[in-house]
Amino acid sequence: MILDQRCMTILTKMVHAPTHVSPQELMEELQISKRTVYYDVEKINSWLKDQGLDELKYVRAAGFYLDEEEKQQIKQRLHSFDKAASYEFSRKERMAWTAILILTREKTIYLQDLMDKLGVSRSTLLADIKELKKQLNQFRVQLNFHKPSGYYIAGEEQDKRKMLIYCLSQVLTNRGWNDLISEVQLTIQDAPGLSPEMFQRTDLEAIYEILNESESYSGVHYTDEVMETLSAHIFMLIKRFNQEKYIKMDPVEKQVIKETKEYTAARFICRKIESGFQLEVPDDEACYLTTYLLGAKISDYDTHELENQDLDILKSMAVRMVDDFQKYACVFFQNRKELERNLLIHLKPAYFRIKYGIELENPLSKSVQESYQDLFILTKKVVHHFEYVLGKKVSDDEAAYIAMHFGGWIDKEGVRVEARKKAAVVCASGIGTSRILQKQIEDLMPFVDVANVYTVREYEKASLADLDFVISTTPVSRKNVPVFIVNPILNPSEKESLLKQVQASEKRPKSENIDALMDIIRKHADIKDESMLVQELKAYYQSNKDAKSEVDQKPMLNEVLTADKIQFADSAASWQEALQMASQPLLADQSISQHYIDAMIENVNEMGPYIVIAPGIALPHARPEAGVNKLGMSFLQLKESCAFSEKPEHQVRLFFVLAAIDNETHLKALSQLSKMLSDSDNLEKLQNADTEADVLEIINQYSQD
Repeated sequence: MILDQRCMTILTKMVHAPTHVSPQELMEELQISKRTVYYDVEKINSWLKDQGLDELKYVRAAGFYLDEEEKQQIKQRLHSFDKAASYEFSRKERMAWTAILILTREKTIYLQDLMDKLGVSRSTLLADIKELKKQLNQFRVQLNFHKPSGYYIAGEEQDKRKMLIYCLSQVLTNRGWNDLISEVQLTIQDAPGLSPEMFQRTDLEAIYEILNESESYSGVHYTDEVMETLSAHIFMLIKRFNQEKYIKMDPVEKQVIKETKEYTAARFICRKIESGFQLEVPDDEACYLTTYLLGAKISDYDTHELENQDLDILKSMAVRMVDDFQKYACVFFQNRKELERNLLIHLKPAYFRIKYGIELENPLSKSVQESYQDLFILTKKVVHHFEYVLGKKVSDDEAAYIAMHFGGWIDKEGVRVEARKKAAVVCASGIGTSRILQKQIEDLMPFVDVANVYTVREYEKASLADLDFVISTTPVSRKNVPVFIVNPILNPSEKESLLKQVQASEKRPKSENIDALMDIIRKHADIKDESMLVQELKAYYQSNKDAKSEVDQKPMLNEVLTADKIQFADSAASWQEALQMASQPLLADQSISQHYIDAMIENVNEMGPYIVIAPGIALPHARPEAGVNKLGMSFLQLKESCAFSEKPEHQVRLFFVLAAIDNETHLKALSQLSKMLSDSDNLEKLQNADTEADVLEIINQYSQD
């Protein structure tokens, strides 16, 4: 039986799951039907049977599971899994591998060679090649065929490299080192003149170790994901070097690149490659590798590196982005300096990725835009600072990464619940992903304090003393505490499953009930696997309880800004009087106290007209603890504008006063308000409105889930 990408995802999840995995959880994670889940499980069981292994077991009240011995056996088989012989590629994977195989070819490649490698029919492969030719146009390269020389890719070497990076991102699964090796093995060909030992597992491991050593030269620590994918990328570059295919860099650009610490690291890597693989690597290639290192996602900088003056432009940009985010989201970050530091850690590599055209696909982009839509909309309003420095548009994928950083810090305000459990988060994808996962965990389980955030390499060296459990986005070795494998963005089923697993792992007095039940079972039955039976009973009891779930009620704009909160006036003697007038409806229904109005006025006196979010529009607000009793918003339209300063853009006619109870509850209403105010026609309508009904008509258009 042949497995496909979806089956591999399910099987990998099963071998790392500490307990049962329900069909519903698989349906939500993979966006498939229940029927498809059972079809895939049937394929997996058939493959397991072919391998002489036990099939997946199923408990109706809990889901699919494997016992520990079976998990270890399957892991061993997956470590030596031959994708060329036992894997069914999706069309996207086939197209990517076709391009990679042709570009890194060590001998002439014909249609039959690709059919043998990818295991598909002639007609299927021809259809893939036809579609691939269209796809490669975006990289300004062409896929051609010439009978004596077979398939080849024509174009500039720099464009071919961009295509290679993109194609690698389509096929590398980030499921771990062994899976990476299985994938890279596809490119190994029996070429004359090459040693049969060339490009074996030890070569990839040698490249990985070279990258590990290079971190001391650049002063950064790369994410696990980057270490693995960059190893594969360099592996492919060595194939290009063997063909004497080299890149040419712009002389002026080279001069700038050579002044970076990443260039020193790249030269170190190139020297190691030269000595280890008996190759000559030109200086232009070291400069090219530098651009990749500059754009690589990192888990942290050395402290002295962040003080580098070369980063001043990006530092000031991060400050302006945080300024605007606080203004648009109406929040105040207490740990602002730490936020700016972590944002800078992301922005530096993102800057070079976009600048040099190394735009990698963000697998979490869709999840962020769907699950954190309000946060994404607000983030899109602040990325113009980044776009100005870049001179280019920031893609939604990059904006989603930035949103993840803000999302990871949005709950830093206010009093935190004292933790009863300590956990660590392990994430291979970088600090933004780990922070947003940390936030989800702490929202879902208020009794959990995330004490540490690790990369996989840090986790392997770390002591887990005083930790109750570990939550990881990638398979890791189990130490002396439970390990739960999750996706970076948790869907409802995964949240419920994680909560059950954590609660089932706790030592609670109610476990005595299970002990008593086990005594009864022992009297009347022979138990095949006692530990597994106890685990299943715990899962069964937990599935019949109402699991504690996240309560996430964020009202819409028309629920916060109602008819009784809308006012009209001719003018105000000063901006202070305007704020007092605009706040009256909230004061009248006791949403706020007078102290809150005084705090807003004091903030403007201290920080300037930060509440003027656009010409003619003010969004007055202060901290919740300054006097907010309940969530609310009021609106005031002035016929004559009120001046916050002498600047024309600080002449305001429209006031939206926000009373927020925390840093999150108001975000939906605020993102809807942001959308509404982004349309110039709406601004004109609000300025010319005569009645509450006129204003509400506009508000209602944007108050939708």
